[in-house]
Amino acid sequence: MSTTPPRPNILLITTDQQRYDALGINGNTILQTPNLDHLASRGTNFSRAYSTCPVCIPARRSLISGLHPATHGLGRYHDGQAFDPPCTLPGLLSDAGYQTQLIGKLHLHPQGKRYGYDNMILSETSNWRPDSATQKRNDYVDFLRAHGVDTHPNLHGINGNGRLARPHHLDETLHQSSWLGQMADDFLTRKRDPSCPWFLHLSFFHPHPPLTPPLTYWQRYCDRTDLQPSIGDWAPTGTPPPGLAPDSATGPFAPEQIRLAIAGYYALIQHIDDTIAYVLERYCEYGTSRAAEPLWIIFSSDHGEMLGDHHLFRKSLPYEASAHIPLFISGRNVDAQPGPCDALACWEDLMPTILDLAGVETPAGLDGMSLAPAVRGEPLQPRQHLFGECGGPLANHWIVDGPLKYAWFPRTNEEQLFDLENDPQETRDLSEQTDRLEPLRRQLEAHLADRDDYRYDRAALRPCRNRPPEAIWAGKLA
Repeated sequence: MSTTPPRPNILLITTDQQRYDALGINGNTILQTPNLDHLASRGTNFSRAYSTCPVCIPARRSLISGLHPATHGLGRYHDGQAFDPPCTLPGLLSDAGYQTQLIGKLHLHPQGKRYGYDNMILSETSNWRPDSATQKRNDYVDFLRAHGVDTHPNLHGINGNGRLARPHHLDETLHQSSWLGQMADDFLTRKRDPSCPWFLHLSFFHPHPPLTPPLTYWQRYCDRTDLQPSIGDWAPTGTPPPGLAPDSATGPFAPEQIRLAIAGYYALIQHIDDTIAYVLERYCEYGTSRAAEPLWIIFSSDHGEMLGDHHLFRKSLPYEASAHIPLFISGRNVDAQPGPCDALACWEDLMPTILDLAGVETPAGLDGMSLAPAVRGEPLQPRQHLFGECGGPLANHWIVDGPLKYAWFPRTNEEQLFDLENDPQETRDLSEQTDRLEPLRRQLEAHLADRDDYRYDRAALRPCRNRPPEAIWAGKLA
């Protein structure tokens, strides 16, 4: 008599503001991420995954809805905007009989709306904003209060968008990343429904600033002298201006501040790496039946962090440090074919991919595509190019096609062009090469043809020709 194999459990792990090269397996020889590297080596590591709007809320809308920012209607950071998509990833999984759980950051509005999750342990940030209209709730603060911490969790004074760094002022067990790991352990070993498969989105807030890792991890990187950003030939030169705001998105910055920022950033990621190992070890603990259950593990991040590259900090920009993200799919007791995949991927793909892996029908009208064929060792029909954008003060639109990336800044009509195959750190702007620009110009023009918020005027285009874009540094350069 044949038996139906059990449906797989699904663990989606996301970090916030982790760039593609902030994993050892993706080429970083300094940062230690042995647990994530091992997981990625056992699955499919997507080397060309991007955040099509590299800021928090638009990316998270894409994750939960499978829609591009141009479709879901938010192409910049704008908090407090209600979101009501036609369907959601956790909602469809719940309808299909999965127990759906969020632990950590959701960053959608209104705060507390479940979007299809059966239950949420919610913490948008390691900060606490009790007077905020959009981020009033923080379950992490309840945990601190229960453990006798009556001071504000941001007593260290480090800015939540800045480049300053120092060790966290509380014990490692009270760090937000450690708490998230404890909450995941509690769900997986005590509070899950044993009669159905589960979907857990374990959503870390870090390595998003404040750059305040536990002391043990800070000490592993703080004295290193080889923590340096990548500075392109096109980036501005000069000394840091006096009194530059700690959260300034543009430099030049003091080299020592950037060195310590990289140290804090790496330390936060290694702490998360160990926390993930703890969660998986508890779930797959020796002697438990859980160790034999089929489990898919998906790891990614909503966007990257400039981290001083080209004298820039934070995100929202078209550059690799901001838009290029880690993404791998691994698992236990499932048919995963290990190996790299260089097909263009994005967060819109996560919803159809996870539904495919779960055996749940994918609704029509999504902008993403399933990456599951690559995971199963089957042919994957790759997309020709990827379109990204981000509005706001540094508004930009970009195309990745083959080895080339084309960026357009609408405020100034400036253009940049990079050859990612030969110059992965984007140190040389090739926008003087008109013959290579033209095909990408046509693609971007087609994406913006029906838009009324941006006008792509070919006659006004201004190639930067390996100079700093005025769109970023206007009025800030000598």
